[in-house]
Amino acid sequence: MTAVTVDQNRAPAPVTDGDYTQLCRLVIEHAWRTDNGRSDTLHELWAEEGELDLGSSTLRGREAIAEWGRQLVEHPPWLTIHHVCGNMRFVADGPDKAVGSTILMVFMDADGTRSSLPFSVGEDKDRFVRTERGWRFVSRRWINLYERGDVIAIP
Repeated sequence: MTAVTVDQNRAPAPVTDGDYTQLCRLVIEHAWRTDNGRSDTLHELWAEEGELDLGSSTLRGREAIAEWGRQLVEHPPWLTIHHVCGNMRFVADGPDKAVGSTILMVFMDADGTRSSLPFSVGEDKDRFVRTERGWRFVSRRWINLYERGDVIAIP
């Protein structure tokens, strides 16, 4: 018998081009809805058991994500917000599953200064599942890399 050697240092294989496009669209749709006052529909992009780690708290389930989104629409802690998504990478994590990371630059104006400096720059660590409705978020964890220093109470 010949021994099979597994390269433990080899990076997981990226998803297919088609899946990459669909996952990019999902991530960008999440940002677009937030930027355009549609946070009350974010739950539509999540699996039923989805878990959104906000740093200060963790939302579990689509209903909790829906309620959080409604709060953002009814009482936004910003005047304007814009997300810039980049360096997206997604790898397969089993049949109909993927993990990914996105560098996210957030421009937020809560006090009318309209600063051109990002409010924060961080990395979203996401898990996805393919459903009959297409790809959906299973989990999202924010890792803050840089921040401007403002303190804004986000629900």
